[in-house]
Amino acid sequence: MEKRSEQIEVELKVLCIKMIDMLDKMREQGITSEEEYQRHVELKKKFLQDKINL
Repeated sequence: MEKRSEQIEVELKVLCIKMIDMLDKMREQGITSEEEYQRHVELKKKFLQDKINL
């Protein structure tokens, strides 16, 4: 069971990184405002940072 939860955690990390990358591109193209970008990216960065600090 532990392996499965580790696998899910890795997949969540990958998804967060991909989503941040997509949001970066959307912001650069003017599709997303800075406020929207910050709102969506904040939780993803916090999740990644928390996993690094474990």
